[in-house]
Amino acid sequence: MENNLLLSKFWARIWALFIDSIILGIFGFILGSIFYNFFTSLGENAKLIGWIISLFYFSILNSKLYKGQTFGKKILNIKVVDINGDFIDLKKSFVRALILTTPFFINGLKIKGLSTFSPISVIQGLVISTIGLGIIIFYIFNKATRQSLHDLAVKTYVVQDYKNDKITVMPKIKKLPFYITAGIFVVTLGISFYTYNSDLKLSKLIPVYEEINKQDHISRASVSINYLTNRDKSNIYTVNISVDRTPQNQSIKNPELLQAAKTFINSNAYESDNDILNMVVVSGFDIGIASKYQSFSFNKPISEWKKDLKK
Repeated sequence: MENNLLLSKFWARIWALFIDSIILGIFGFILGSIFYNFFTSLGENAKLIGWIISLFYFSILNSKLYKGQTFGKKILNIKVVDINGDFIDLKKSFVRALILTTPFFINGLKIKGLSTFSPISVIQGLVISTIGLGIIIFYIFNKATRQSLHDLAVKTYVVQDYKNDKITVMPKIKKLPFYITAGIFVVTLGISFYTYNSDLKLSKLIPVYEEINKQDHISRASVSINYLTNRDKSNIYTVNISVDRTPQNQSIKNPELLQAAKTFINSNAYESDNDILNMVVVSGFDIGIASKYQSFSFNKPISEWKKDLKK
C-alpha cells in the first residue's frame, strides 16, 4: 500500500523499549519497597502485578489517547500507527500490548492442577517461550517492515514522528523470521522431550521436585544435579526453594529448609551418602518489572544431613 510513512530504525525501537523498561522498573521498585511482604506472600503470582501495570502502560500510551507514544517512544520521536498513519484505538492497542508482554510475564507460571513436567505444561512453556523468542527474532530479522509479532497481529507499524517527502510503497515482509521462529520451536521441542526421556538421573529427581513444591510456604522449588564429579567422585545435588515469607530463622534450623532436606533424603534419589546436598533458601519478590531477593544456603555431605535430621 502506498503511503509516506518512515519506518522507525531498529535501535530507536530498542532504546525506546529500554527507557520504558527503566520507567516501569523504577515504579515497580517503589511499589516493592512499600508492599514487600505482600508481594513476597504472592510467590510466583506476584508477576501478575507487574503484568497488569505493563498492560495499562503500553495499552494506553501506545493508543490514540497519547498519540501512539510511550515515554520512551516520545523521547526517540517514534510512534505506533496503522498502515494509513492513523493512531490505533485502545482495544487494538491492548491486544498489541497483550501479545508483547505475555511471554515475558507468564513464562514459568504453573498451571493449577497440572504437573510442571506434564506434556501440556511442557508444550505450554515451549509455546510461550517461542513467542517470546519470536518477538525478538522479528525485531532483528524483519528488516523490511520492522514489525514484530505484536505488530503483525494487529497490523501496526512503528514509524518516525515525521513523514516522508514522497509517497512510497510499504515493502512486503520476508519469510526468514517465520522460518527461524518455527525452526527454534521444533528444535527446542525435540531437545526437551529427548532430555526428559533419556536422562534417568534427572527423571529420579522429578518426584522429589513435585513433593517439595507441595510443602507449606514454598512458592517454587528446583532440584538439580551437577554431573561434574569432584575428587571423591560424589555428585552434587542442589535444592533451591523460594519461600512466600521472610525467613525468621536464617540458620540450618529454618523449618522450610529442614523439611525440604528431609523430603530429598527420604526420596533416596541420590546415589551415595557421600554425595553433596546444597540447600538454598530464597525469599523476596519478582513482579516482572522489579525484583528483590535475599538468600542463604548450606552445603555438606548427605551423611551429615542425616545426622542433623536424626536419621
